[in-house]
Formats: sequence, C-alpha cells, structure tokens
Amino acid sequence: MWLIIFAVVIFIAGSIFGSSLYQQYLAPYIPAATPTNPTFKNCPYHYINQLRCEPDQAPKKKEYTTLRNDLLDYINQQKQNGSLTTASVYFRDLENGPVLSINGDEDFAPASLLKVPLLITYLRKAQDDPSVLERKVKVEGNFASLPEQNIKPEQSATIGETYSVNELLSLLIVESDNNSWEALLTDLRKTYSENDFIATLSDLGIIDPRKSTDAQYVTVESYASIFRLLYNSSYLNAPMSDKALTLLTQSDFQNGIIAGVPTGTKVAHKFGERKAGDDQQLHDCGIVYYTPDPYLICIMTRGHDISVLEPIIQQISQNVFKEVQSRNQ
Repeated sequence: MWLIIFAVVIFIAGSIFGSSLYQQYLAPYIPAATPTNPTFKNCPYHYINQLRCEPDQAPKKKEYTTLRNDLLDYINQQKQNGSLTTASVYFRDLENGPVLSINGDEDFAPASLLKVPLLITYLRKAQDDPSVLERKVKVEGNFASLPEQNIKPEQSATIGETYSVNELLSLLIVESDNNSWEALLTDLRKTYSENDFIATLSDLGIIDPRKSTDAQYVTVESYASIFRLLYNSSYLNAPMSDKALTLLTQSDFQNGIIAGVPTGTKVAHKFGERKAGDDQQLHDCGIVYYTPDPYLICIMTRGHDISVLEPIIQQISQNVFKEVQSRNQ
C-alpha cells in the first residue's frame, strides 16, 4: 500500500516539475499550433474550401417580395392592354442576396443568346492554347440559311474576308453579328468539331435547339446561370471569364436593360430577338455592375411587336434598379 502511495506522489511531483521546466525553457521555442480555421473561427468544416462558410457570416437581406408583386402587376397590366403575351424575369443579388423569379420555367427561343455559349466554347479552347484567338479564319459558310436580323449590327464580318478568331468573337458579341456566328461555326466544324459547341450547351444546361421538337428552348433561369458561371469564373478560368464579360459590357444594344439604369453604369449583357409571323420575342440578360451591390437580371418577353417589347424590358430594368438602389441608401 505504501509503495502505491509513494508512486502516486512521485508521479504528481514529476508532472508539476516537468510542466514548470516546459514553460520556462521549452515553450518559447516551440511554435503555437495553427487553428484549424484561422479565417473563419465558427466554420464547422475542416476539409472543404473555408470560403464556403462566408455566406453564413454575411448580413441577411430581405426578400424582394414587394418588388416581385409590383413586377407581376406591371406584367399583367401589359398583357391586358395587348402589349405583351408573356414575360419572364429572373433577378439575383450577387452580394449574398435573395433570388426573384417570375415565370422562371417559361420557354423562349434563345435566338442570338446562343452566341454567348459559342464565345465560351472558343475561350475554353484558348485556355489551353492562347494562339487560338490569333488564328486566321475566312468568313465562309451557309449564309443563306441565317435568319434575318431585325436589330441589325452596325458592323458585320465581310463574306470572303479573313479575320482573327478574336476579331470575329468581338463582332459576334459586341455587334451580335450573324456573319461572324456562321464563320465561327463553320471554322469549329472544320478545325475541331461542332460537338464541342453542343457539349458547351449541355454543360451550361441549355438544350441543343437542333435536337428539340419544340419551337422554344430556353428559360430565364437556365440562361441566367451562364452569367453566374462567368461572374464566379467557375466554368472558364478567371482571365477568360473576365474577357467574356468585358466583351459583353461592350454590347451595342442600348434599348433593353441598359436603358433602365443610370448612364455610365456598366452592364455585361446579351440580347436576343426573334420574329416568326405574329409571334415576336425580345430578351436581354446580364449583370448590372451597380456599386456596392451588383446584380444579375434576365428578362424574356413575347408579344406582337419588338418595338413595343423594348420599353417593357426597360421599365422592368428600371424598377429593379430603383429597388436595389433604395436598399443601399
């Protein structure tokens, strides 16, 4: 018994003495352990990207319920007076904010909106081989099959002339030029494979229109996701995502979203328009770089006169901007 008590006393004394030696002589030379989550102290995860915890720390923003109701009232009013057949709106606050969707699953013809996936297809190739953008391409293809452009480009690629891929991509997006579209698609078939473009459409969640039996192919929600992928550089790398958005800020179309925001506000966007008899469609989708609260907005409309649809898109854009602005004053 006495031996056990003696052993316990010796153990306790040794522990106290050893701890004293550690604190006095060893501790100053041993680096402190790094916290598991040095940036996000309350993050419960250890192995995923710690930035995934950031939204939980962001201030919660109110839902855009009043704005949604106001937009619905406006759309219904335009339908009642015959200016509009239907419209869809998608809005997303890009600063950890709420989402607003009206008729989010309504189908529309993408028309020139498909030019953005074609741009992305080439930029993805340029990630691996930057010389792709400088390669020379002759403007050739089946131009007779192209639909007539009701909103005509100010500049267009000249049939038979040679341009760099970079120049054609600029005309494709800035001018929404159909000749550049046909030249790039023809080049894709000859140099690579048209399946590369179809794969991009699939990756982005857009149905390949050539394989659809329906006349309509895209929704505001599916198309708006393309701009989120570019904004977060989660499909293309950062330099190529920025290049795409830079081109989109240079779009010549001024009669949609841009007309609803203050002059000088940067907007990276793409429009699309289609006339099929009495059915006419006009769409405009993009990112409004309002400081300090950038947001994504996509508006798709169907009616009987594109010139009547333009001010409807402008008014919706203006209503959304005013609401976002009011929350930051």
